[in-house]
Amino acid sequence: MAAIRKELVYAAIRKVDALIDVSIYNDMTEIHESQIKSIFDDESLISDEKLEAIRILIEDHDYQKVLLNEGTKRLCKECQKDCFATLYCEHCVRTYLINNFSNWTSGNSDIDNLIQECQKVSLRPDKIIEWIPYNKLQNSKYITKGGYSEIYSALWTDGEYVE
Repeated sequence: MAAIRKELVYAAIRKVDALIDVSIYNDMTEIHESQIKSIFDDESLISDEKLEAIRILIEDHDYQKVLLNEGTKRLCKECQKDCFATLYCEHCVRTYLINNFSNWTSGNSDIDNLIQECQKVSLRPDKIIEWIPYNKLQNSKYITKGGYSEIYSALWTDGEYVE
């Protein structure tokens, strides 16, 4: 398998975004289909790069459908609800998060409530606000001091939610 040239993938996506004439399409699904076709036709990308660009376009299209509450829906095989996203089910993601509210705490009910409210309205599974316990961080490094706090960077040992 050849290495994916990320810079070319993102350049191709920017190109199809810039060249799309939204006035000739009836809805965002037609625009999305035109973008996919343009990526398939792009001879500057190898097959794996085209697949990566298409995956990114599908993620963005899913996000737009969920955000705007419009577009073609599908029936989720897990929860049997109609959902907009094709790569995940927005209902299943939120249900999973809500069902796990009792499995974590920051130790501060105001922070817990804020995080839970954000999780209830999450639009993308890769952009979920989570409480990360300190013992799940490693390689902590001091960056700077702010007005009321110190800022550190660290590696999250469990990583982000991906299922």
